[in-house]
Amino acid sequence: MNILCFGEPLIRFATVAHERLDEARSMEISYSGAESVVAITLAQLGEQVSFASKLSSNRLGTNAIMNLARYGVDTSRITRSNHRMGLYYTERGRSIRPTVVTYDRSDTAMANATRDDFDWDHMLNGVEVFFFSGVVPAISEEMYLATLDGLKACKGRGIKVVMDLNYRETMWARDDALKKVHKLLSYVDMLVASEDDVITIEKAKVGEREVFDFCLGWARGLMMDYPLSSVCFVVRQIDRYDVARIRGAMVTRDETYLSLPQHVSLADISSCGSVFSAALIHGFSSKWEPQFVIDFATMTSAFKATVSGDLSFASETEIASLLAVGVKPSIRQ
Repeated sequence: MNILCFGEPLIRFATVAHERLDEARSMEISYSGAESVVAITLAQLGEQVSFASKLSSNRLGTNAIMNLARYGVDTSRITRSNHRMGLYYTERGRSIRPTVVTYDRSDTAMANATRDDFDWDHMLNGVEVFFFSGVVPAISEEMYLATLDGLKACKGRGIKVVMDLNYRETMWARDDALKKVHKLLSYVDMLVASEDDVITIEKAKVGEREVFDFCLGWARGLMMDYPLSSVCFVVRQIDRYDVARIRGAMVTRDETYLSLPQHVSLADISSCGSVFSAALIHGFSSKWEPQFVIDFATMTSAFKATVSGDLSFASETEIASLLAVGVKPSIRQ
């Protein structure tokens, strides 16, 4: 399936060995961003993937493009400008201390782009699925309008649209986000979210044991309010011993599908939601049964939690094998 991801690649700086950002004297550098993780994960799962964006014309922008290309993502829909690359800093949490992400993405190429920079007639040629996250329309008013233009063009061409809510309150005021997401959802086929997205945008105060059920009710409410084909979400809960409990759900017009919870020893929670989105898209592309799709996506997210960095490098065979036999520590020789 031909999939187009629309977003902004970023440079990620991550603290080493769970240091606080304040005391870090060296950091791990990688090229990432939510949409980039989805695109690369899909390519690694065997999908045909393209990326649309506007990036800096400097060496950092070139490196970001080369990073996508090395994993098989088509970068021919990326344009360039003289503005900067966006950055973000990840302070890896541990035990009772949460992971903290700090963004530095003002005045980037995408922040200065206009809706006219994206020729959707050209960019959507041959595309079957269009993916974006809520980060993109939050970048600027022009990027919101560009996203809306793209969704309208998809609707006219019968292209399926997948949105990862990916709500960032530091980028998007809640009232503005609710108003604009309301308009965008009229053109979305599948909405994906994490428990952080749901709780933050709803300003909910929910006990830890009630989070999953709260998200389930939220998803069912959206299905009543919008012409969505499905709403999927993943709930990630981490205890003070760094054991993560990850569980997903899919709500469709006909039925609700719940995964079993997966418990893993946590290495890095970053990008577990983006990997979940990619796995869902791959499952639908593969025309799997909905129950297997949500089980596969949840296991893929759990697998990613055991790997440091933003990518898991998990193959379809690895995830399917874990689902078939259960998760058992072993040495493969």
